[in-house]
Amino acid sequence: MTGAELFVERLKDHGVRWVSTLCGHGLDPLFDACRRAGLPLIDTRNEQTASYMADAWGKLTRAPGVVAASSGVAHANALAGVVNAYFDGSPMLLVTGAHAVATMGHGHFQDLDQVALAAPVCKSARLIDRPEMIAPLLEEALAAAVTPRPGPVHLTFPMDIQRAEAASGERIARRPGETQSRPAAPLHMLPGSHSRPLLIAGSGVFYAQKEEALTRFCEKYAVPVVTPIWDRGCVNQAIPQFMGVIGAASGGPRLLPDADLILLCGAAADYRVGYLQPPAIHPAAHVVKIEPQRLETLELTPQPAWLAEAQRRRDEFRRAFASVPRPGAGIHALDIIEALRGILTEETVLLIDGGSIGQWCHQLLCNRYPGHWLTCGASGTVGWGLGGAMAARLRFPDRPVILVSGDGAATFTIGELECAVRQRLPFVLLVADDQAWGITRTGHEREFGRPIASELGPIDFAALAEALGARGVRVGEAAQIGEEIRKGIAADRVTLIHVPIRGGNNLPQL
Repeated sequence: MTGAELFVERLKDHGVRWVSTLCGHGLDPLFDACRRAGLPLIDTRNEQTASYMADAWGKLTRAPGVVAASSGVAHANALAGVVNAYFDGSPMLLVTGAHAVATMGHGHFQDLDQVALAAPVCKSARLIDRPEMIAPLLEEALAAAVTPRPGPVHLTFPMDIQRAEAASGERIARRPGETQSRPAAPLHMLPGSHSRPLLIAGSGVFYAQKEEALTRFCEKYAVPVVTPIWDRGCVNQAIPQFMGVIGAASGGPRLLPDADLILLCGAAADYRVGYLQPPAIHPAAHVVKIEPQRLETLELTPQPAWLAEAQRRRDEFRRAFASVPRPGAGIHALDIIEALRGILTEETVLLIDGGSIGQWCHQLLCNRYPGHWLTCGASGTVGWGLGGAMAARLRFPDRPVILVSGDGAATFTIGELECAVRQRLPFVLLVADDQAWGITRTGHEREFGRPIASELGPIDFAALAEALGARGVRVGEAAQIGEEIRKGIAADRVTLIHVPIRGGNNLPQL
């Protein structure tokens, strides 16, 4: 057995179902081992996309996605998804090829200290320098990716080690990601002298698989709950206690500054919540950090009057947000939101990639925030969406998959449409085209009175999609949007719906 064969065998033992990749130096033995072992390779045209696929798989499944990259600059390109996973705490493994161990540091082809480059954004980054270390280092990496807080890991796997003879050794007894149950914490009564509680539920609730416990807690004690924008969704149903996202650039209802008890559950006290420091919170507010596993053991005094007031503020904010003036002609971003609202079901996988259109989606579509909806994550980046949609299709082969993207975000890796079509990974890509980096242009206009390097030129996205093998459609009226989305869901190939918009890039500040 070669080192590459052993590596692939162990990946399959861990339940890895595919590897995203872009071919190149250092990967040939691993590719051949994957082919002979029946482990599918999903190829892309850019390592960024391949790494975003692995990151998205980790976000959707809680198990590490695996991306294989060539050496040198290919490794640097693949770090895009790794950095995204680092910010978000999502599990993934980057495997990077390399020339021979013996000539490392002596100037061999694409000689680069890849471990050092990856280490600052990885929970574990190691060089496999001997065949006998293949299995132990892979086990170590996959375990680190899922516990205690998930995150990315890296292995540099040189070609001579891939080709060397390697003993299979002892097989694993349990896959990383299969968590052992923890004993319940003792029953605990939260502080009683409060009248305005607020629960901030983040990605940690999703990764602990405590979404239902969260819902039960909020319903039982009438607690308003918010999710930091871009965190993993953990509110699977539309419940009256869900107030939407917090920390959006476009604002939100006034809840955090008036709460006198803030429960931080599986979320970070970062910029999205004002670092949980005044003036973002009340100076006398009591902040309590709780583990998601303890949601089922906590007690709280219900405050129905505060819940009713929070609901009133939420609804008033959303009405004002949806009532912004529209131009006399043309399609507005709100038309996209209205079309989506009539199509989304409990089964729909929704991906949001873009600045301005992302804000509209978060503010007006999120009456729930389920775990099968996907955003960039806490990095706040754009351009990950096509890789994310490909991964979502692999994860949910029978569900509708809709990617809502800005025009700038879509063009990061637009060539991947060909890869998705060729590998039969259909989804609907809805491009909201305002010919700008909309959210940046809005900020420039407010601060400087004019945009600076934030405007884009026209692209015939429908024709471009057709050239790449996808189905391309351009809509000219708002009434067409929903109809074309339905057609795209029913189609057997990727459908790109080009929606030129007038208005909607200038988000309201409420």
